[in-house]
Amino acid sequence: MNSEFINRIIEAGVVGAGGAGFPTHVKLGAQAEYVIVNAAECEPLIRVDQELLVHFTNDFLEGLTRIIQETGAVKGFIAIKEKHQDVIKRLNEVIGNDQSIEVFPLKDFYPAGDEQITVYEVLKRAVPRGGIPLNVGCIVCNVETVLNVNRASQGKPVTTTFVTITGEVNAPATYCLPIGMSYRKALELCGVDTLDGKVGIDGGPMMGKLIIDFDAPITKTTKAIILLDIDSLLIREKTKTMEQVLKQSRIACIQCQKCTDLCPRDLLGHHVKPHIVMRIANYGLSDFSGMKTALGCSECGACELYACPNGLSPRRVNIMIKQEMAKAGVKIDKNAEIRPPSEMIDYRKIPVKRLIERIGLKKYDVKAPLEKFEQHLEKVVIPLKQHLGAPAIAIVENGMTVSAGTLIGKIENGSLGANVHASITGVIKAVTKESITIEAQ
Repeated sequence: MNSEFINRIIEAGVVGAGGAGFPTHVKLGAQAEYVIVNAAECEPLIRVDQELLVHFTNDFLEGLTRIIQETGAVKGFIAIKEKHQDVIKRLNEVIGNDQSIEVFPLKDFYPAGDEQITVYEVLKRAVPRGGIPLNVGCIVCNVETVLNVNRASQGKPVTTTFVTITGEVNAPATYCLPIGMSYRKALELCGVDTLDGKVGIDGGPMMGKLIIDFDAPITKTTKAIILLDIDSLLIREKTKTMEQVLKQSRIACIQCQKCTDLCPRDLLGHHVKPHIVMRIANYGLSDFSGMKTALGCSECGACELYACPNGLSPRRVNIMIKQEMAKAGVKIDKNAEIRPPSEMIDYRKIPVKRLIERIGLKKYDVKAPLEKFEQHLEKVVIPLKQHLGAPAIAIVENGMTVSAGTLIGKIENGSLGANVHASITGVIKAVTKESITIEAQ
């Protein structure tokens, strides 16, 4: 492994641009047989991958080629849904005769972009329960991460993130935004002048988190801002209290097992049994082995937002049990019996169009073209922890002048984490353990 390649990724602060934000230098520090780019755009409504692959095709492929070379992979796959024919055509035109990269078409199902589902679809290799793709010889990155790796190799740090802004907005669009910009300012770009009666989601509608404070900042992992009415079906589901979840479960769970039948991780052979977890929660049982099945839950939401005929929330119950087990130090038993993927795995995929209708978002399933960001920002608030691992340590003080791209937060040697850089030029106005505020000059 070329240490200069890894050092540049560390210096640039590259993390997985979606999901939990795993530091990329750790992932790419390994050797692998295959590299898979997850361009499936797993969650409904998000358009980032599609826009990047069309507008930054050459930069993206340069980054992918570099990753393939550095990891010793024999081939790179771009896993993208076959419905995006215009994007696939563009990619194949630029790839040409390069046999080291192949576009792999996926069916339009949820959750096609789940990392482990993607590996299975492309390679027909099942990542073991509690494992990672490297266990089956591959590394998975998303599109923007590959683009950021390419920029890092040119000495450019991560100061922006691409975000699809959609839902109850006048003009859905995708923007390249400075990290630390507020959700409120981002929504204004799409014509939102009032947030009364509205609730936001950071991320996709299935796994995204509710935006509690619209003045909070976007981060390296923000891929979408979805604005919805407070009384919409999806928001009502996401704002249920745990007390409501458990009460409804005790009243209405009929143990039909549909939550388990359609669980993507159970279909992979990971022994995730949400119907058993619901049974335990409903009747106060102390079935420890049954509760442990929750540890394999990926929290995709298929059980609660699609599978359950009574609108219950097995995912929320799974999360509760996972949290309690984490506190008790209980982990997945990686030495447990290995189960092969279910024979039904190809027949129980959730059609995205049907899912969008089920969660009441059909009218928002529209294009969100890439637009140029030209707004002047008065300030940004840049979190020092935008990734898995330890937060970066501030290396600036109040009153210092910084330029866009200046290193302002650094990871300690040996720590799992990522560097943080200024996203605008200005003066440091506040430094805390959590964030750094920069006001534009």
